Amino acid sequence: MKTTFDLPDALMRRAKALAAAQGRPLRDLVAEAIDEKLVDSGEPGVHRHSSASREAWERWKARLEVSPDGSSFNPQGIVDEAFFRSLDEIRAEPWGPQERFTGAD
Repeated sequence: MKTTFDLPDALMRRAKALAAAQGRPLRDLVAEAIDEKLVDSGEPGVHRHSSASREAWERWKARLEVSPDGSSFNPQGIVDEAFFRSLDEIRAEPWGPQERFTGAD
């Protein structure tokens, strides 16, 4: 989901610098920060995902390519055993409400 925030310039610069240093999109950093804040709030139904499941998700997501129509696909297809191991790791975690992956950065 797209949204707009007005953030202090200094905060935005720090966030952009951290995302760049980690080699990932700013939106991923912001989503992770919001997720952590929600989990820390103690809100019922909000689960903390293990670092292993988050890493498995990131490994799997990194393999995807985006088609011109905006859909995502794994170019290595079903012959990639690492793909299925990552899916098994992700499925083993108690995930909260489904996150919709759009493939857009």
